[in-house]
Amino acid sequence: MRYKVLKTFRVAVSLIFLFVLSFAFVDFAETLPNWFLGGFTWIQFIPSLLEFVNLVSIASIGFVVILLVTLLFGRVYCSTVCPMGIMQDVVSRTRTWFSKKKRKKRFKYSRPHNRLRYSLMAITALGLIFGAVIFSNLLDPFSNFGKIFSQLIRPLYYGANNILANIMGNFDVYTFYHVETKQSAWAALIYPAAILMLVLWLSFRKGRLYCNTVCPVGTLLGLVSKASYYKVGINSHTCTQCGKCAAVCKSQCIDVKNKKVDFSRCVGCFNCLNSCELSGIDYYPGYGKKNKANVKPNLSQVTVDKGRREVLTKAVGMVIGSSILSAKAYAEEVIPTKKTTIPNDKNFPVTPPGSLGIEHFNDTCTACHLCISACPTHVIQPSVLEYGIGGFMQPRLDYHASFCNYDCIVCSEVCPTGAIMSLTTEAKKTTQVGKVIFEKDNCVVHTESTSCGACAEHCPTKAVRMVPYEGTLTIPETDESICVGCGACEYACPTRPFRAIFVDGNGEHQVAKLPEVEALEDDEPLEEFPF
Repeated sequence: MRYKVLKTFRVAVSLIFLFVLSFAFVDFAETLPNWFLGGFTWIQFIPSLLEFVNLVSIASIGFVVILLVTLLFGRVYCSTVCPMGIMQDVVSRTRTWFSKKKRKKRFKYSRPHNRLRYSLMAITALGLIFGAVIFSNLLDPFSNFGKIFSQLIRPLYYGANNILANIMGNFDVYTFYHVETKQSAWAALIYPAAILMLVLWLSFRKGRLYCNTVCPVGTLLGLVSKASYYKVGINSHTCTQCGKCAAVCKSQCIDVKNKKVDFSRCVGCFNCLNSCELSGIDYYPGYGKKNKANVKPNLSQVTVDKGRREVLTKAVGMVIGSSILSAKAYAEEVIPTKKTTIPNDKNFPVTPPGSLGIEHFNDTCTACHLCISACPTHVIQPSVLEYGIGGFMQPRLDYHASFCNYDCIVCSEVCPTGAIMSLTTEAKKTTQVGKVIFEKDNCVVHTESTSCGACAEHCPTKAVRMVPYEGTLTIPETDESICVGCGACEYACPTRPFRAIFVDGNGEHQVAKLPEVEALEDDEPLEEFPF
């Protein structure tokens, strides 16, 4: 077949994208090089669109490149680059395993659900225009793929790794090691699970129905593809209406009866091109072929901008395990006998460092959860209603789960939308995402006359320090001016259910003062030993 090589190339590229992007959301060992991962994430449509709108970086040209490629070849983005679409193809392919008798007729033409798909696209577009990203959070294919792998697949991957580490440890092989993950709130798992079941069911039964009905990116690119230079079309002179092409069309867009192809729903998989021995269906240029049928000419030819730059890097090496374990061990030494009664009254949730504040973060974050997967301490967790319904599933810092490393900037390096701006390590150390608040009536030093100090020991800036209280006891004292809101104090505090010390998020991030370094006193020189 003339297009066999083209299809083979498409399948190979799509599998590479699926593997790399899937692994990016579960990789805890930072296996993928930064430059390599950046080549696969810069071209995701809605993240690069948001970067373009906010003029964040050169990676914002990613969506422009996608539009140009679509104007040339149609919706090949959906079949080669979009991980959600590729995952659907894998699931759809398994249908033949369960229905051998229907292998020769897997699909058939169906009418488009134009009202639904254009309505969802319009709602998403209007939301982005007016600063409400909730619809893109819920419908963007890359974000939904990230939610599924970060919240549902990653814990399974970690569990399998830990089981393998146990087995290999029995043979004194320590290539694999135990890793720890923080379980998200159960409510945050409902939406990813629902989307996964919907996508699995639709792709198994109807191929790419999700892409052509629910996905706003697919609908938009479908509109653009109507003007594409190359199109799939039926040759009315050679077509025998055998239906082989329609049987393999996962988009169900080939109308053999009327010899028409709804190219706005074609995802460029090229399955149909290899199904016809008589060349009854072909990949035509927009003009210049006399025997083409049902293919409208395009008025202009465009070229593809092949510019590329790495903007997305994943994780940098850092030592975190010992600090987390030491915080836990210290907190477990002081076990309060009384439950605390005064709630932690927080005005704002804590957004990741580099996000500038809640307004910027909510307006640009698509909740792809790449930062959640990349966070080495797992302090970044999906929200439920902490931001309100408009920020559903957007990441937040949960200091009951962990704390933010003082010099860690991983989340600012992996964010593909500019919701978390790039930070240097030095800038991170003065970025104040929240302020510490001490509730004396919850503290075990005050309520139980018990020595503690877990909060002060783990504060990296000494915004929390112990001062004399009663007798030999000391009690925390806070300095908000040098607090960066890392949450180490809240995480280490042993009181339950309410902490004695906690971090209230800043609506807009501020700059903290650098902690003063006390000079060492000059001691008198020691006398020499007499021997």
